[in-house]
Amino acid sequence: MQYDEEIIQTVKDAADIVEIVGETVNLKKNGTNYKGLCPFHSEKTASFNVNPNRNFFHCFGCGAGGDTLKFVMLSQSLNFVEALKYLANRYHITLPERDLSSRELKKKRRKDILYDINQQAAAVYHELLLKDPRAARARGYLAQRGIGDDIVREFELGYAPEGWSFIRQALPGLAEADLLEAGLLAANEKGRIYDRFRDRLLSPIFNHNGKHLAFSGRIIGAGEPKYLNSKDSLIFNKSNVLLGLFQNKKAIRAAKRCLLVEGNFDILALASHGLRYAAAPMGTALTAVHVRALKGYAEEVIILFDGDAAGIKAASRAAPIFLSQRLTARVVVLPPEHDPDSFIREFGAPALEKELDKAVSLPEFLFNDLEKCYGLSLEGKGRIVDELQPIIRAIADDNLQRTLFVSHFSRKLGLQPEQLAGRFTTLRPSSPPLLESPPAVETLPPSFKLSRVEEQLLSFLIIYPSYLEPFLAAGLKESVSSPGGRQIIEAMVSFTESGAAAEPERLLDFVESPARPFVSKKIINAPVLEDEELRVEAEEKINWLAENKLRLEMFGLTAQINKAIKNNDNERLMKLLSAKDEMRKKKQQK
Repeated sequence: MQYDEEIIQTVKDAADIVEIVGETVNLKKNGTNYKGLCPFHSEKTASFNVNPNRNFFHCFGCGAGGDTLKFVMLSQSLNFVEALKYLANRYHITLPERDLSSRELKKKRRKDILYDINQQAAAVYHELLLKDPRAARARGYLAQRGIGDDIVREFELGYAPEGWSFIRQALPGLAEADLLEAGLLAANEKGRIYDRFRDRLLSPIFNHNGKHLAFSGRIIGAGEPKYLNSKDSLIFNKSNVLLGLFQNKKAIRAAKRCLLVEGNFDILALASHGLRYAAAPMGTALTAVHVRALKGYAEEVIILFDGDAAGIKAASRAAPIFLSQRLTARVVVLPPEHDPDSFIREFGAPALEKELDKAVSLPEFLFNDLEKCYGLSLEGKGRIVDELQPIIRAIADDNLQRTLFVSHFSRKLGLQPEQLAGRFTTLRPSSPPLLESPPAVETLPPSFKLSRVEEQLLSFLIIYPSYLEPFLAAGLKESVSSPGGRQIIEAMVSFTESGAAAEPERLLDFVESPARPFVSKKIINAPVLEDEELRVEAEEKINWLAENKLRLEMFGLTAQINKAIKNNDNERLMKLLSAKDEMRKKKQQK
């Protein structure tokens, strides 16, 4: 069965769009609306707007727009039903059961099973770490590293003991195949099944809603690998997950910045010393998915990788990603013998924060490192230019940023800007720079054009669709002749005939490109009219439509009269003159 309009609207009405969007986008109050950087495309200047009065969002940069439900669908890659269930569960609304397709049902069951298995396993491992004698060495290791009980409990740290079959015995009611799929068990080449995690401290990995996705296990003492993660599964992809983001997201948003570190114990050590605005990739290279996730919480990222060569190389690799995603990044390089964990344990949080104050911009850090590596000889400059190539390519879609980058670093190299830029002539043509507030018309296809009058009429109807019928009766279709305007009217008619709730946001379900950005923009900027103001404005527009319809009919009659005179058709001429006279009288009565 399908969910009816009433329950869908109930969920939408309950959902707070500022709260929902604010978990992904760092929003700032801007008049009656809120603004932030769009999570759906790369931008440096905020063009993403949220209208709390209408529970609606719109991006003036890429044209994305919709209600709270649409935002959840886009931001979490959910279908309509999944997003509806997510919001209903969050706001404690009971949904009637809906029959899922066999494929949907199978996938949902598999996901739920994996979430549940990981949650049960986390509880078992956590309880063992807190109380079991077998975990005494693990507890001592945490105490030695300054990780207190409060952090152990908040991050649900656990311990997997030595042995090959602990988790199977601890969770006897779970199928072996499910434990294998969740990554808690592994199989060797001969098919022997055994515990994946043995004698390791475990950090559960969460999604942004706090569901248990997987585990990251650190060996105690010597051994390889130092860190062992769950394998990728239906619910887990290590390239998309940032450790600590779930636990630290509120602090990151409050600080408006995020410390990007390298591993689990960096996160735990910083948290133990009160620095809660940190996150870390899971032992993989930083990805655009990671950076887009951080954009929702922080205005800048400070990369705090280890001070060794590997840490410097990792920071350098991150430069193209931050530039392409237009998120400000700075770099702090610790002394070679330290990582964030060891530094904060030896010198404390105030000393680390002093180091953070010395952070340099990521491009500047990269250039300084290249200069140190290659020097500024003729050959060295050539190597530096080659190394800068991926950076310039990363910002190839932002003409202004690329121009500033090339101009700045060509001066440092003693080159003309065109000498540096000329190395990249194979790049695709760049788009014009983003303006401070890009006009929405620039996001619309060239084929979508409305006259000033059409825009005024349709803007009103988009916000107040209940007036469609009197507008049509007064001559709306006669006054709107552009293809784009006709498309919106047809969508409004379908919207009204569907019986859907007369809310502007629902109109987007009936509008297709190229009209969607126009409709979305009008909803986000909609003025709120008092009842009397609304009545007066509607009446003025209806009167104008009626007069315009009469005027157009008069023009038509005049054309027909001229044609009858040209054809010497006196009989038709007399009828037309009589009709025009009646129309003139009618006009005078108005």
